[in-house]
Amino acid sequence: MAAGCAAFRSAPLDVPPGHQAVLGEVIVRGFSVRSVVLDIVREDGGYRHELPVDAGRSQFVLTLPPGRYQIARLRINDSGRTVPDEAWFQVGVGFEVGGAAAYLGTLQIKRVAFARQLRIAVQDEYDRTVPAMRARHPDLPPVVVRALMRPA
Repeated sequence: MAAGCAAFRSAPLDVPPGHQAVLGEVIVRGFSVRSVVLDIVREDGGYRHELPVDAGRSQFVLTLPPGRYQIARLRINDSGRTVPDEAWFQVGVGFEVGGAAAYLGTLQIKRVAFARQLRIAVQDEYDRTVPAMRARHPDLPPVVVRALMRPA
């Protein structure tokens, strides 16, 4: 599994050649665990990334090579150990990484009580999120374009 830049840290942003910075937030509600993992897959299957997300609101900055991506599924991550495959949920949110750093939006994921379904929404909070991320990562590129995720 290929790795992108680590999320949730303020160390210098290392953008490998041919990659772009991608940033946004995830809000997770309705789960009894403290963390989940989002599986991100490039449409051609040539690149994968696992994004660990804490319950509540989590900002992220990672690097990905250009292409069309999908957040394919959410997996339960209990106490740092991944639970067997039956503890996953289909997400189906797409986005595109192009030639510039991209803000993907705030992905809201809410588990429907007593069901294996999720309610998915994407909010544009660019004016709040990008300045906050610049404070943590002053080396973000000067231009960050809006490239909001799209629910399927």
